[in-house]
Amino acid sequence: MAARSAEFKRKEPTMKKLRCHSCLKDLPAGSLKYVLEIKSFADFDGYLEEYEGNIEDGIDCLLDAMDEMDEKAIEQDVAREMIFILCKSCCDKFMNDPFQNERTVYASDDVKGTLH
Repeated sequence: MAARSAEFKRKEPTMKKLRCHSCLKDLPAGSLKYVLEIKSFADFDGYLEEYEGNIEDGIDCLLDAMDEMDEKAIEQDVAREMIFILCKSCCDKFMNDPFQNERTVYASDDVKGTLH
């Protein structure tokens, strides 16, 4: 009977070993770590180029061209998402200078809505 109860014991979930995506430092369970989520998407500024000719023919031509394109390539032209796990040091470095070009970083509220 003891062998049978051992069979039904709950297994503790094992956490996958995490490392900082930047410096590769081990990030054990319970350690301080950050999730960095990057979203990139195509921007539309409201401008549509004047189309010379029949618009319906132009749309059909565009749709035909898209049928021949790789679906993944089209998706990546429209939107992409990336997720990284970072240690505190790498997260701080990224947040202070995300492009590592020593330029001033502005808070998102300062630039939001100013692209157009």
